[in-house]
Formats: sequence, C-alpha cells, structure tokens
Amino acid sequence: MDALLDYLDDIEEVLEKSKSLPLIGKISVDKEKILDIINEIRLSLPDDMRIAQRILGDHDKIIEEAKHRAGNLLEDAKMEAKSMTNSHEIFRRASEQASDHMEETKRSAREIRLNAMDYADEILEKAENQIRQTMDNMEQQHRRIMEYYEGIMDIIYENRQQLRGR
Repeated sequence: MDALLDYLDDIEEVLEKSKSLPLIGKISVDKEKILDIINEIRLSLPDDMRIAQRILGDHDKIIEEAKHRAGNLLEDAKMEAKSMTNSHEIFRRASEQASDHMEETKRSAREIRLNAMDYADEILEKAENQIRQTMDNMEQQHRRIMEYYEGIMDIIYENRQQLRGR
C-alpha cells in the first residue's frame, strides 16, 4: 500500500516539475516518466491482491484446525469419561462440554473468516479506488492535451487563411 502512495507522490513530483506552457496555463509532461510510474503501480498491485488471497486462503486452514481441535477435545472428553467411570451423568457432562467447545470454535472460525473477507475487501477497494483515480487523472491530462493541440490547430488554420488572403 505504501508503494502505491509513493508512486502517486512520484506522479505528483513529475507534474510539479513539468514546464508551464505560456499563455494557456497548461504543462508539458514527460510521457515516459509517467508511463514508467504507471507500470510500477501495475506491478505492485498483484502483491496486495496476493496478500488478500492468502488471507482468504488461511481462513480455511484456521477453520480446519479449529475443527480438528474440537474433534480432539471431544475425543479426549469421551475417553476421560469412559476411564473415570461408566456413569451416564459424567459422560453427558463431557459431551455437553465438548459440544460447547465445538460451537465456540465454529463461532470463532466464522468470525475469523468474516474478518478476513472484510480485510481483503478493504484492500481490494483501496486498490480499485487508486486505479480509478489514476485513470481519471490520466483522462483529464489527455483531455487537456487534446484541447491544447486543437487550439494550436485553430491558430495554424487561421494563419494559413490570413496568408492566402481570406
């Protein structure tokens, strides 16, 4: 995420150091520098996306581990109840405790999964917004350049008409 902010700072620096074009309030931008920075932004995006994917992937492992622990707890409780006594009451209590542990583990795993998904969504939303903002800035710059050249074309056309005496 910091890398993307650094790239945006680089774009801003290129724009600030660009030469002003007299009389029209526009600037001349080094196209290659801007394109290089945009390429660097593209190269850095997959890292953030891979991090988000890894977080989503880890939630399955956490859920499986929680299920495994809960299963172990349930087995341990069953074996302990059998070894202590064959009494129905002790076995019932152990089963209830194991069920309670299982439900708590499921709730915890569900919460972890939802938090991971929220985090991944937040990262992807930030990336999407940054790309959209970069695209908007590029579109504005393109529009300004086109207006500048259209103005030049109008001046050239008028000059040619004056030379021809029209």
